[in-house]
Amino acid sequence: MPAVQKSITINAAPDKIWGLLQNPSNWHTWFEGVAAPKSVQGDGGVGTAVETHITVANIPLPTKIQVTEVEPGKHWKGEFSGLATKGTQVWTYAPAGGGTHLTFQIEAELSGPAKLAEGLVVNAFEKMSEKTLANVKALAEA
Repeated sequence: MPAVQKSITINAAPDKIWGLLQNPSNWHTWFEGVAAPKSVQGDGGVGTAVETHITVANIPLPTKIQVTEVEPGKHWKGEFSGLATKGTQVWTYAPAGGGTHLTFQIEAELSGPAKLAEGLVVNAFEKMSEKTLANVKALAEA
């Protein structure tokens, strides 16, 4: 199962970053490759379901994200499923000096064409993760 984990240190408190990221209606404004949601059921807490498109390797894929774990300012986990992928993404917030060490991890089970192009998909996940973390840093430090 391909997995990517990236981290960044942000000059902002975990609670501030959490407040900027928790609303699923705004995920598309900072999460690289995520389109504005087609539907959102819930407020971002456990059980929230979001239907959107995620662009991976220049291919927009319909995706459903279900929030499965929430510990405000510390931990967020969601499961996603789409045409050729399913998996989890985890966000971990750890105090670091006066800021936050933010870690994003994504694991995916690939099938069909995505499985055949696994290296391309993993590379796309790495770039997406790096850009997403950079977007969060810019947003939180603005």
